[in-house]
Amino acid sequence: MKTGLQSKHPFNLYLTAGEYCKVIGTQDGYFPDFGHHVANEMGGVWLHPIKLLDGFWLRVTDKSRNISVWARADEYVTHPWGATFRYDHGLSHIPVSIEREQFAPETEKGLVVRYEIYNYGRGETTLELELLARTDLRPVWHSETAGIVDGAADVAKALHARLMLAKDSGHDWYACVGTDLPGDDVRIGRDLFGPEFTSGNGTGVSFRTTATLAPGERLTFRLFVAGSTESAADCERTYETLTSRHAELLAEKRAAYEAIRERASFEVEGDAAFGDIFKWAKWNTQWLVQRVDGIGRGLTAGSPTYPWWFGCDNSYALQGVLAVGDHALALETAKLILEFSKRENGNGRIIHEATTMGLVANPGNTQETAHYICLVWELYRWTGDKQVLSENEAYCRQGLAWLLGEMDPDGDGLPSGYGIIEIPGLNMELIDSAVYTAAAAGALARIVRELGDEPGAAVYECMAEKLTRAVNDAFWDEEAGLYCDAVAPARDVMAKVETIVETAAFWGADEAKTREALERAFAAASPDVDADRGWLIQRNWVVSTPMEAGVADRAKGERAVRTMRDAAFVGEYGVYLSAALKQGTMTISTGAQAVAELRYGDPDAALGLLRRMNRSFSMAMPGSICEMSPDYGCIAQAWTLYALAVPVVMHMVGLQPEAHRRRARIEPRLPASWEGRWVRLSRARVGDASLSVALRFEGGRLTAEIDNPSGLEVELVWGGRSMTSAEVVVRADMG
Repeated sequence: MKTGLQSKHPFNLYLTAGEYCKVIGTQDGYFPDFGHHVANEMGGVWLHPIKLLDGFWLRVTDKSRNISVWARADEYVTHPWGATFRYDHGLSHIPVSIEREQFAPETEKGLVVRYEIYNYGRGETTLELELLARTDLRPVWHSETAGIVDGAADVAKALHARLMLAKDSGHDWYACVGTDLPGDDVRIGRDLFGPEFTSGNGTGVSFRTTATLAPGERLTFRLFVAGSTESAADCERTYETLTSRHAELLAEKRAAYEAIRERASFEVEGDAAFGDIFKWAKWNTQWLVQRVDGIGRGLTAGSPTYPWWFGCDNSYALQGVLAVGDHALALETAKLILEFSKRENGNGRIIHEATTMGLVANPGNTQETAHYICLVWELYRWTGDKQVLSENEAYCRQGLAWLLGEMDPDGDGLPSGYGIIEIPGLNMELIDSAVYTAAAAGALARIVRELGDEPGAAVYECMAEKLTRAVNDAFWDEEAGLYCDAVAPARDVMAKVETIVETAAFWGADEAKTREALERAFAAASPDVDADRGWLIQRNWVVSTPMEAGVADRAKGERAVRTMRDAAFVGEYGVYLSAALKQGTMTISTGAQAVAELRYGDPDAALGLLRRMNRSFSMAMPGSICEMSPDYGCIAQAWTLYALAVPVVMHMVGLQPEAHRRRARIEPRLPASWEGRWVRLSRARVGDASLSVALRFEGGRLTAEIDNPSGLEVELVWGGRSMTSAEVVVRADMG
C-alpha cells in the first residue's frame, strides 16, 4: 500500500526567454546540471543552436561578521518579460537584501541581469562581491550525427577588466561576459567554479570588488551576456548593444508582451482566474518562439526538454496560435516544418522533429503528415493568405498519396505506423492516423477547390467520405462504447504481446492483468487470426480524436464522450494518457477531450476538463502549466495553448473564421455555469480584421455585442436561429 506523497520536481525550474536567448535555471537562482537529451546540459544560457553558459552566481562576503555565502534566492517571481529573484535569509546574517532582475531581449542575442544590493542595517556594511560566470560553448542535441561536436575547451581572454570573450576551440562560437560592477579585479580560468560544479569543457570568469554601503544605501550593477555563432566581432557588437540600450530593450520587451496580452484577450465575468491563465498561456507560447539565423523563426515544443521544432506538436499548437491572433508566428512555423520536410523526405511526409542546428532527428510519424494537411486549411481560413495554399498544395497532395500508398499496404484506407503515442509495439493502424487522414482528405478537397481544381476537389471529397466510413466501421467497439486504439490482425498483436506487457509494467500496470486482458481479447477475436479487427489495448487518449476532429458518426461520438467521462479516463488534473494504465496527464490529452465534448457532448463537461487542467497552473513554475500535470515534464509546453484557446475561442465563443471570404461565423456553445455572466473575447483576428465579441445568455436567450470595425460579414447563430450583419457595431438579442 502506498502511503507517501510524491514529487517529480526535486528542484523547481524557471525559463527566461527572448526569441534568440533562453535561460533555464532553478528558482533559487542556481544552475544545477540536469537533462537527458544533452546529458546534464539542458540548463544554463542558450543561444540556439549553441549553449553559452552553464550559469552565473554571486558571492557575498562580510569579513567583519566572518560570513561568506553564494547568494541563494528566497523568492522567485515570473514576469511575462523576465524574472525577479529576491535574496534575504539566504544571505545568513549579513544585513543586506538583494534583488536580481533579468530579461532576454526579444531580438538581441543575449541576456541582461540587474543586481541591486540594499543595506537595511543600522550601520555601515563593507562587502566583498564576486560575480562569477562559467562558459560552456557546445552544440544542441543530435549535432554529433553531422559531425558537429563540442571543442576540447573554451579559450577565453579579458578584453578589459570588466569584459571577457570566450571561443570554443573547435568552432566559431563565441560568448562575451561582462559587467559594470565597480573595480578592475578579473580572473579567468578553467578551475574557477561557483557553488555548483558544472560539467562540460568551459571556463570560469570572476569579477570581484569591495563595496561599502551606508545604512539605506543601494548598489546597482549588471551582468551582460552576448553570444554569436559567426564571429568575435559580431559577439562584441551585440554586447555593446546590450550595455548601451538595455533600458530601451526592456521597455520594448514589456510593450511586446503587453501587445500579446491585448490581442485576443478573454474574460468571464466573475472568474478572473480563468482569464488570467488564458493570458499566461499566450505569454508562455511566446517564450517558446525560437529564432535562429540562417534557418528561421518558429514555435518550439517545450522547455527545457524539447527546445526545437516538431510537426506533431505544432499541428496542435498552431491552431491555438491562430485562435489568439498571432498569424505571423503560425505561418512562419508551418513554413519551417514544410521546408524541413521537403529537404529531408521530399515525398509528402512531414517530419517529427528538427533541431535548431537544422538537423532532422525523426523523419515523421504517420499521423503528422495527415495532421499537417489539416493545419494548412486552418492557416488559410484564419489568415486568408492564399500563398499558404499554393506553397503547400503539391506537398499535401504527395502527403496524402504517401499515407494511402506506402503507409497503407493493404489498401483499406487506414495507414500504418506510429502515431502520436510513440509506444513500442503500437505501430499498427492507429486511430489518430486514420482520423487525421480522413480529415486531411476533406481539408485537401477544400484547398484544391480554392486553387481552382474542382475535379480534384470532388475526388478528395469522395475519398474523405470513404475514409470517414472506414474509421467509423473499423475502429468502433460497440460493447465498450469507444473507438479502439488500433486495428490489426490478431496474429500481429500476438507477436507484440511481450512488448505491450513490458511497456505496461514500466508504467506500473500489473503484468498478469495485462496478459489476461490481451488473452480475453484474443479469445473474443475472429477465428481468422489474419482478419483485421479493433483493439482497445491501452485506451489511450487519442481514442478521443474521432470526436476532436469531427470525424465520428454523431451517435457514436456522443456515446464515446459519455464513456470517456468515467474516472478511468479522467483524473484530478484532466484526461489520462492511458485509461488502462492511468499513466500521466498532459494538457494535450485534456484539451483534445474538451474539444471532443464541445463537438459531441456537453460544454460544462468541457469546462470541467479545462478547470482540472488549470489546477496545475503555477504548481512548478509561477505563471505556467507543465507538460505533465500537475508539476513535471517541460515547464512550458506549446500545445497547452491549443488546449485552452481552441475550446474557448472556436467552440465556447464559437468563432469560426472565413478570412478568405471576409466572413466570420459565431455559434456559441456556452457552459451552463456561465449563465448570466458576460463572456468577452476582445480583439480577435480574422485575416487583417479585428473582432470583439461579448456574449451573455440567460433563460435560453442570448445577448450579443460585437465590435466589427473592419466590416466583416458576421453570422451569429443561436438556438436554431441566425442573423448576418456587416455593421461595425452588431447588437443582437436572440432566443
